[in-house]
Amino acid sequence: MSQTNRSAGRLGTGLSASIRALEWVSSVLLLAMMLLTFVDVLGRYVFAQPVFGGTEILSAMLALSVFAGLGITNARDDHIVLELFDSHVRRMMGGIYDVLIQGFSIAAMALIAYVLAVAAVEAWHYDARSYVLGIPTGVTVGVISAFAIFSVLSQIAGVILQFRTRDTRRGV
Repeated sequence: MSQTNRSAGRLGTGLSASIRALEWVSSVLLLAMMLLTFVDVLGRYVFAQPVFGGTEILSAMLALSVFAGLGITNARDDHIVLELFDSHVRRMMGGIYDVLIQGFSIAAMALIAYVLAVAAVEAWHYDARSYVLGIPTGVTVGVISAFAIFSVLSQIAGVILQFRTRDTRRGV
């Protein structure tokens, strides 16, 4: 087995393990959101007593689940594609099409991760807290930022694996 195949195998194994971890995180967050919503609605309409801060907790969990899921989507390259013009543009641009699309996607996600990291540092610096429960916003935005950074890294790893697999099939 060549060195390239071994390093691609390790990268693929690490990426698969990371994706499984994110799937578990996403699953737990979605289950918690479902249970919290159920208890909140039950409390609101049966006992006239909603869960205190339930909306705030749900919004934080929603943001966490979105960015955890984004890491999975980026690693697998499972984005929604508008295929109306895709085949025509792909034919016109040739092999550079995939490089441009992946490069743009990585750059956009890196910008999002950077902005989130700056927001997390600012929230931590100013000791920003949520309105109802007083949860430190820096922690929540920091975890979301970490998910976004992981999303960029997983997307880069997925692209590397995709191009290595393509090169191996061609015999390069």
